[in-house]
Amino acid sequence: MPLVKNEFPILEYDTEPNGLIMPGIHGKGVLPPNCVMVFFSEALDEYVMGTGAEKIISYKSEMGKFPAYKTCYKDTDICLIQAIVGSASIAMMTEFLIAHGVKRLIACGGCGVLKDIPVGDVILPTSALRDEGASYHYLPPAREIILDELPVRAVKQTLDKFSTPYIECKTWTTDAFFRETPEMIKYRKEEGCSVVEMECAAIAAVSRFRGILFGQLLYSGDILADTENYDERGWYNKLPARKKLFTLAMESIVELNSL
Repeated sequence: MPLVKNEFPILEYDTEPNGLIMPGIHGKGVLPPNCVMVFFSEALDEYVMGTGAEKIISYKSEMGKFPAYKTCYKDTDICLIQAIVGSASIAMMTEFLIAHGVKRLIACGGCGVLKDIPVGDVILPTSALRDEGASYHYLPPAREIILDELPVRAVKQTLDKFSTPYIECKTWTTDAFFRETPEMIKYRKEEGCSVVEMECAAIAAVSRFRGILFGQLLYSGDILADTENYDERGWYNKLPARKKLFTLAMESIVELNSL
């Protein structure tokens, strides 16, 4: 399929898998095929220090170096890395991980909620509205992306196994943190979005384009349900919820590896 042109550059699409710049040689297998991408640096650092996880390689950007670790959890080799914020940045990191051997990926992070969901509640996205830029360079234009069935099943089975209540929903992935306006929030709620974050659609698109499996775990952070009264709810300080979600992500990647 040739380059598809459009009046709007963001909707132009090319199926060619190779760019002029690539993140590495695919199939090298430096990293384990199972990966947990975690947004919570404090939870990751505590785990690495407590277990002596081995640093294998680093993802390098102008924002710094992000070590990719190897750990063995319940007889499963897993790659661990702190996720980078934003759709373009996370797309590049995802490409890097895939290029170095990752084939199954679970990400865990926080999100804003568009409904009255208690802070710290576990959320399982099953689709993501593509209100960001990176996904359009990997998949043809579409309003949303449905997340892969197998990782979603693995996460569900994990949550059920540990008797963890959760909310299944559509997430709104956006590039513009400071453009979540009252009218836009209302519009997104009307089309079925329950939460908002900045990476899910991009990771899902890169993963599908490169042929790997991706699932997402989130926890409820700040609340945007009342557009007159924003409440940050101190969600950055909810370490127990963050550590719990990290553990559930580890359990989920083990479950996915067994399916």
